[in-house]
Amino acid sequence: MIEELHIRGLGVIEEASLRLSPGLTVVTGETGAGKTMLVTALELLLGARSDANLVRSGTTGAFVEAVIDPAPPEAGPWLDDPADPLIVSREIPAEGRSRARVSGRLVPASTLSEIIGRHVEVHAQHEHVRLATAEVQRELLDRYAGDGHQANRQRYTACYSLWRELTDRRRQLVTDATARERELDRLRFEAAEIESAGIDPSSDDGIDRQISILAHADDVLQGAALASNALGSDGAAEPLGTAIEALRRIDVEDPVLDDLRGRLEGLASEVSELSSEVRAYGDQVEADPRRLAELQERRHLLATLRRKYGADLSEVLAHAEVARHRIEELETAEADAGDLDARIAAARSDIDELVGKLRAGRQAAAALLEGVVDSHLDDLGMPHARFHISVEPLPDEGLTADGGDRVTYLLAANPGEPPRPLARASSGGERSRVSLAIEVALADVDDARVLVFDEVDAGIGGATAMAVGDKLAQLAGSDAGGRQVLCVTHLAQLAAFADVHHVVEKSVVDGRTVTTSRQVGEESRVGELARMLGGDAQAQAGRDHARELLSQARPERGV
Repeated sequence: MIEELHIRGLGVIEEASLRLSPGLTVVTGETGAGKTMLVTALELLLGARSDANLVRSGTTGAFVEAVIDPAPPEAGPWLDDPADPLIVSREIPAEGRSRARVSGRLVPASTLSEIIGRHVEVHAQHEHVRLATAEVQRELLDRYAGDGHQANRQRYTACYSLWRELTDRRRQLVTDATARERELDRLRFEAAEIESAGIDPSSDDGIDRQISILAHADDVLQGAALASNALGSDGAAEPLGTAIEALRRIDVEDPVLDDLRGRLEGLASEVSELSSEVRAYGDQVEADPRRLAELQERRHLLATLRRKYGADLSEVLAHAEVARHRIEELETAEADAGDLDARIAAARSDIDELVGKLRAGRQAAAALLEGVVDSHLDDLGMPHARFHISVEPLPDEGLTADGGDRVTYLLAANPGEPPRPLARASSGGERSRVSLAIEVALADVDDARVLVFDEVDAGIGGATAMAVGDKLAQLAGSDAGGRQVLCVTHLAQLAAFADVHHVVEKSVVDGRTVTTSRQVGEESRVGELARMLGGDAQAQAGRDHARELLSQARPERGV
């Protein structure tokens, strides 16, 4: 609910503050006093485009602010405490761009609409209102259709989401078929190339050593033979034996000498073993040009694989494993195509069934709603107007997340005229009355908690004006939570139904026109209604007539 609306420097309004409450609030005043600027202020708070021409001359800018309590759910991210009221504002400088704020923070003007747009509905003669949009018309009709219809719609939404997901996956399979085949060919080649190499890291990692030995086989054989002979009995072994024998002949008991004898004997043993191992190393090497060529060819193969698939052989083998896994995925995708087709067909069958149920539900609800709205239009002075709701299949059996129907609210304002969309079917005043009739009919299913009507009484009077006032009062008290209905009017018959009455007054101060507003109590209302009836606000006849209107509009008041 909007608790308070504050306006400064907007049009003829120098400064005005309105405290609002649940129920029906009317705003009255003389022509040109600036009543409609209140509606303009609310439109600005809903994100409407600003215009420097709205700024009161002689001021630096216009300012509009509203306090909304309780705050709508969409305001949660902007509040420190969810229980806090929401404060939204709009500044329109005489020069430069306008600024919008939510809880004191600068935001794009569109954010205002996102936060409070679905909760505040403005019906103005010049405005293309929310009720004229196809999405809102379909949504309200669905709500009017009842719980069973809503359950079907939820089932449809789930089926539609699944169907879209499956069809997207199938489309991707078709779209990617060529690329997938190319990828499969590449991966199969890579996996086969690596597998055919028969890589064994335990042996292949030593291939460079093997090649080096074979490439120098003659040098290895010759060197090993020379080294073995030099260490053998004709070489180093003979002087070592002589040294050992010389130390053994020394007949002295000395630990140092004993240590030297032991070391010489150990060295002689080590030289003997070393000679045997060198000889054995040379004996195992055999010059084999064919084997050398094979190893060099394999080294080239392994180098090629490392260059293509990894820095070392373990990375090459890992690449092959990844390739095999991806091949399985792609081959499974091909196999899944048939399964996807079956699942898509099943999902589409469910959707087609639910589309039929949704259409039938909408058509049944449309027939009921048409009759209710027509009865309200009759009460509102449009007895020949006929409201119609078109529920037609979308072209080419099209589907959306909301079904397969195009829902359009139509109106034939006069006999013999074809039904037309609401925005083009009636004049401004008629359009407001049509909106009022629809709002009253949909009061229990529309989640807009604040409804604003500007000049809903254009072109009517007398009994029709009383009917309009009665409808507005019904709308304001249509549920336990109550609604806020704000109506700008020049008819006393309508204003008499108000729970709260504000008067916008124009005066001249220091040579300038100044507009202010004030809330009037019961006795002051009598004078205002008398003035609106065209008489003297203080004349007894006019005041009696005003009291009679109040009594008719609100019998419980006992006015």
